[in-house]
Parts: sequence; C-alpha cells; structure tokens
Amino acid sequence: MRLTHGAKFSQMERTISKSIRPHGPQSDARFTLHQRQPRADKLDAPQRRLCDADPTFMAALRGRVSSEERWSAFIDGASYYIALEKPCGRCGDFRKRTRDRSCYRCHLVRGANNFERMKAGLAPKVMRNKDSHLDLLDRQRREREGDCLIREFGSITVTRWPTGRLEVVFPDGYHERDLAKRKPEEVYRAMELLPELKDALIWAGWY
Repeated sequence: MRLTHGAKFSQMERTISKSIRPHGPQSDARFTLHQRQPRADKLDAPQRRLCDADPTFMAALRGRVSSEERWSAFIDGASYYIALEKPCGRCGDFRKRTRDRSCYRCHLVRGANNFERMKAGLAPKVMRNKDSHLDLLDRQRREREGDCLIREFGSITVTRWPTGRLEVVFPDGYHERDLAKRKPEEVYRAMELLPELKDALIWAGWY
C-alpha cells in the first residue's frame, strides 16, 4: 500500500499558504500614524487634507491616480472632471465624479430621486458621508463668496469655480454659465471654431 497522505498534506499546505496572502496594494508603514493609506479608489476630503500636510503622502497618492484631470480636480476640490474620451454608457455624459470616477450626471439624477423620496417621507437610497457633505458645503460657500479663477484665452474668458463649474464668455458676448451642461458634440464643435477653447479646457483639466 502506498502512503499518499503526506503528499496530499504538503499540497494542501501550499494551497493554504497562497490563499492567505493579502490581496491588493500593500499598506505603507510610512503612513501608519495617519491611519489612512493612499488609495485612489475613493478620493475624499480627508485624503486632500493629508496631501496638504504631508508631501510624501501626496506623492504616493499621485502615483496611484492615473488620470491627470481627476488628480487636478481632486487637488482643487472640484466635484467632477471631464473625460471626453469616456462618455457614460448609460446617459452619454462626459463628466466623472472626482471621488470614484462614476458618472456625475447619473449621480445627480440619483440625488434628485432621493430628494423626492425624502419629500415623500421615505429614506434616501444613498447618503453622503459627513466629510463629503462638509467638503461640498465648503466649496459652495467659497463659490458664493466669489472665490474663483479667471483667465483669458485669446478672445474668450473662462472662470473656474470651486464646485467644478466652468463659466465661459465667448467673443460674441454669449455667456455660458456652466459649460458641462452642453452636449459633448456641441463642445467639440465650439473647439473647432475656437481653438483657444481647447487651451482653456486643458487649463481647467477637462481635456
């Protein structure tokens, strides 16, 4: 009779050893005292505060965010960024949430649906966490106080607001208060007519 139990046990031991290895990015001991690791799956206000306080944390987190537009929006505290090459498969919008790269328009629709539920006395399906809510209130306050960046690109004037809203004054005097509300094809057409608009969108982190 051949003894095979030892071989089976050895194989099982190797399988268990592989299965208990941690998955995903490892924790960095440098940030133990922060009680937060630089993770790009959910960019939030506490991580931005850590970036302001610790350049090493900022560099580590920056290395995990592949999109320059998303990173720029995160640092500026903007709620969304523009990904013209990746429109939403559901609604076609090209705005992405800075927090988790999901569709910004679909997020707004869900928020509106939740508001209707609350008016009807029903609990909302999705709740904004405390830090995110406080961050939004802070950006809205800054916008009310006129905190913005204004820059001219040739014949157009562009204003970037803390909430991520991009305001554009065109050469003919037309005033677009929120360029993100325009359809992608309209923005592309405007860039063909006004090449300086593309420079403005690059500056704003849209392109």
